Amino acid sequence: MKKNTQNMASGIIMFGRVKIFVRIVLCAVLGSHLFLAQAAQAQQAQAQQLDDVQQIVAIVNDQVISLYDLKQRVLLFIISSGMRELSAQEQQYLQQQALQSLIDDKLKIAEAAKYKAVISKEEQEEAFASYAKQFNLSPEEFEKQLNQAGIDKKSMLQQIEASLAWEQVVGGLLMPQVSVTDEEIYNVIERFESNKGQDEYLAREIFLLVTDNDRREETRQAALQIIEQLEKGAAFQVMARQFSQSTTSAVGGDMGWVMKTELPKEIASALSGMKKGEISDPIETEDGFYILQLVNKRQILTPSPEDTTVTLKHMFFQISDQAEAEEVKALEKAVQEASGKIDGCENVEALAEDLDAKDSGTLGTLKIGDMPERLHTPLLETAVGKATAPLKESGGYRIFIVCDKKAPEVQVPDYETVQNTLTNQRVGLIARRHLRDLRRDAIIDYR
Repeated sequence: MKKNTQNMASGIIMFGRVKIFVRIVLCAVLGSHLFLAQAAQAQQAQAQQLDDVQQIVAIVNDQVISLYDLKQRVLLFIISSGMRELSAQEQQYLQQQALQSLIDDKLKIAEAAKYKAVISKEEQEEAFASYAKQFNLSPEEFEKQLNQAGIDKKSMLQQIEASLAWEQVVGGLLMPQVSVTDEEIYNVIERFESNKGQDEYLAREIFLLVTDNDRREETRQAALQIIEQLEKGAAFQVMARQFSQSTTSAVGGDMGWVMKTELPKEIASALSGMKKGEISDPIETEDGFYILQLVNKRQILTPSPEDTTVTLKHMFFQISDQAEAEEVKALEKAVQEASGKIDGCENVEALAEDLDAKDSGTLGTLKIGDMPERLHTPLLETAVGKATAPLKESGGYRIFIVCDKKAPEVQVPDYETVQNTLTNQRVGLIARRHLRDLRRDAIIDYR
């Protein structure tokens, strides 16, 4: 009986060992299958990439654009615009825009090469770091995000190279062709004085060039797609860098401050009816389509209240979210009485302690336009040394004490500023037309 028990026990142990061995074998088999599957996927991806590299989608003056190049540029557009799920129409639009962008890059680099323009690796890396900064990322973090999206850093560096090469063409070849006379500069300065009180605009632009009128409607649809992405939250400056064919694309489409009289009538008309932050519908001109964003508006040579600077201190009086209405009303009245007694900034901290303020201190010197809009009127209406009425916030009331206030100084732009503005406007126009001519003269074979 004992022997049978021992045999049974040893059998159980042996069976257990067999089960463990089977599990180990199964794990090894499954692990090898998983490894083989991953290896097969990697091999398949490499094969697909090789196939994409070898497949030609266009030849531009003997320069090849591969399917791989096209896919990479589409991915760049997607990550720049924040797109996620794409409709069939959006996919087609992106492919068309990506292909046109790649064609332009080939033309820009070839044009720069004629004049021995060379873009160093250091310059490309600096521009890459600048681009990463727009996303609040380090270059290393940005490269990691690109890789996670399936984008090779080299693809972006190629786009950067084309952009920098074109800047050299514009600066070295086209800018010397621009001549601005003393008479024109002084006429502009005169217009500033005669247009005092008229509107001027701080705006951004995205410009889509039309070289073939038969494809004008296609470009309009491209503009509408860009606007749709902007309205969904895509950053205008990032989109301008990717899609705009204006010289301002290098600075995120920033046009600077421009007078209404300096703008083409189509642009001036659109801006005059826009609100701050608003994005325009496509604006059609002879050369193409503009998309505008109004950043700010002011009157020429007229001080803007938003440019007033104030030096502030503050006190915050806390109250519980569960406080009864009577308690809230009592606190508001007490704070109101306290703010009315303030006369100067010397003893604000000591007074805050006496009044049992939860928080107090110096906020420094700020421009009113940089502060929340609800504070503009109270601060502008409060005299130096006095406090604002209590302002309701989450958890209590805050008062601001105005320690100093300075109205903005408005001056007529100097000679050099006007000269640079006129030069940049004319260079931008010449650059767009030069690129249009390069497109028209190019031999492009679509595959």
